Amino acid sequence: MTKRKGKDMEKWMKCYVGTNSLRGSKGIYTLEINTQNGEMREVSTVEADDSAYLYVSEKRKCLYAVMESLEYKGVPGGGVAAYRIEDNKLSFLNSRYAYGGWPCHVIADEEKDSLLVSVFRNGLLVVYGINQDGSIGEERRVEHHQEPNHIHASMPTPDGKYIAVADCGLDYIYLYDAKTYQKVFEWKAPEDSGPRQLRFSPDGKYLYMVSELSCQIFVFEYQPDCKDMLRNVQVISTRREDGYDRENYTSALQMHPSGRYLLAGNRGHNSIVVYEVDKETGLLMLKGHTMLAGDFCREFCFVPDGSMLIVGIQHTDVVQTFFFDENKGILKWSGQEIVIPSPSCVIMGDSAK
Repeated sequence: MTKRKGKDMEKWMKCYVGTNSLRGSKGIYTLEINTQNGEMREVSTVEADDSAYLYVSEKRKCLYAVMESLEYKGVPGGGVAAYRIEDNKLSFLNSRYAYGGWPCHVIADEEKDSLLVSVFRNGLLVVYGINQDGSIGEERRVEHHQEPNHIHASMPTPDGKYIAVADCGLDYIYLYDAKTYQKVFEWKAPEDSGPRQLRFSPDGKYLYMVSELSCQIFVFEYQPDCKDMLRNVQVISTRREDGYDRENYTSALQMHPSGRYLLAGNRGHNSIVVYEVDKETGLLMLKGHTMLAGDFCREFCFVPDGSMLIVGIQHTDVVQTFFFDENKGILKWSGQEIVIPSPSCVIMGDSAK
């Protein structure tokens, strides 16, 4: 939406912030972001338990949130909830049991009207149907991996044929058939690397995986018609080469809307690393690190045109905005921040990026 202030036009866009239920959090926050100067303002909130990861469905005009907890309605385990997006507020539709503790990721397969929920503690991939009104239907599949598995993320492949799954506990990436949910391929990561998040290149040719424990990006050629469906072509560190050797874990992994850059977060070192992507080969070249004035950046997202990054800094209880120079691949803090307790996920409301 656009608002006029004097002679200047200011473009405001909606953003949603999921939180853990800590330090007075109200649940899921709806913000407006001024994409000209980075200013943020709180519009509304909706009560939600441990809404640690969010997904916006443009098709259904709904927001989906995991309940990253160990109990759901008195039963051990977490849940997932659906909310209708109505102007500047969210209205609760329904919720479902997620069968295990700490569901940590949710995404929709829009073509198949299904919702994919990754459950960390119990190592489950749960697939639900999505009803016509956007509410969550019955489960279609509950896939349980062997211990000590910790499923951290899943996503449909760009061609719609498969579901890619990152197993942080067993150090694997799996591909499942998107119709039968049968496993068709697996790739073993180095021991104790901890696959965490996945992103495909805009052309669907390359898959990127960030490893939580080894703090690396793994680059794969996606070859659905070959026996070796994921071919590892590069491994590159997320760490700065400045002598920092203390505890560090990676967090978010986001592709710039242009496909020209890939960004990853470091928790411990408290930085965001920027890589330039070679569109021909998919390979990454380090551009630099931006230090954050806060502790434990868990998630961030771009505005649709890629000119700004919205960053949730979880332990410092703030959300900040950064300008992104696409020509140079450089982040610069806008000077703007808003206090939100334990921000765990940020996602644009006007786009599902």
